[in-house]
Amino acid sequence: MDYLKKLFDDELYNEGEVDIRGNVFYKNDILLNLDEVAYNNTFEEWKKDRQENLLSRAEEIKKLYDNSDRLDKLCEIFSSNKIIPFVGAGLSSKSGLKLWKEFLLQIKKGVSVDESLFNDLIERGEFEEVAQLLCDADEDYLQEQISNHFGKNFNIDNIYGVIRRLPELFDQSVITTNYDDLLKIVYEENGKSFHYEMNGLDAEEFGSLLNQGRNVLLKLHGTYTSRNKRVLTRSDYERHYNENNTISKCIERLFSQSLLFLGCSLNTDRTIKAMAEFVSNQGADSLPKHYAFLSSNELSDQDRIEKRKLLQKSNIYPIWYDGEHHDEDIEALLEYLLKTKIAN
Repeated sequence: MDYLKKLFDDELYNEGEVDIRGNVFYKNDILLNLDEVAYNNTFEEWKKDRQENLLSRAEEIKKLYDNSDRLDKLCEIFSSNKIIPFVGAGLSSKSGLKLWKEFLLQIKKGVSVDESLFNDLIERGEFEEVAQLLCDADEDYLQEQISNHFGKNFNIDNIYGVIRRLPELFDQSVITTNYDDLLKIVYEENGKSFHYEMNGLDAEEFGSLLNQGRNVLLKLHGTYTSRNKRVLTRSDYERHYNENNTISKCIERLFSQSLLFLGCSLNTDRTIKAMAEFVSNQGADSLPKHYAFLSSNELSDQDRIEKRKLLQKSNIYPIWYDGEHHDEDIEALLEYLLKTKIAN
């Protein structure tokens, strides 16, 4: 079912049931079955109202901080089809998949580790060290939990949030650090299956395929299926970012176009460090700028400025939103990009 139509039906459904002498009916079924024309007209009106609300929210976000000119610049790049989405765990969370901190905290309940060390690493956001600690304690259990959680058998109606609209906005390649299959399912459902699905650990051809305009799903850190085909622990990062240099080389190829980070926290992890090192070596002005939709909700003004300065080292420039509803604010900004592109 079309994602927006599903949201519309859910909204009608949640308005309550109609009980006629013990026979229960739901408003979406009543409207659709009694008058399909009225149902379709009401749906179109609902879509228009929803779009206007999203665009109104985007205008509010645009006025925040130093967003205005930066968002205009991103609109120019988006309108010329020269941007690739980089999707993080935040876009899968609406479908019930945990963010990394939540997932690691869940794993910790099943293994015996140094409590003080674990809490200290979690507090500092050093998730690869946390994963290493859990792996050293019980590697098989860690892999089983990864496979169980991120390998859940989703169908399109179990997938929620702005991730469902990505094929409407980006019809070429997508990059993700997520292990799950949500992007693959969403693009297939929209008739835009990827020509290639590549693991970052063996993506030597990625740059070439990108230049040819092929639709590629690049899973930069691998997938849930095998501990040998994913990057999670400190030793995984050391092996694939430093020793083999496989992913570092892949990241260099990402600078062929601008990236838009969606649902990514963009803390100081290996990916950001590798990008910063490449920018330092090549020179920022010679490379495309990247953009990110980021929450400022828990940041002081000083923290926000410091994070912006840190991300600039990787040629990443944030567009901040201040709401608590991350998915909705990201969708509002994407709706704004789409409106600008259509207007041009």
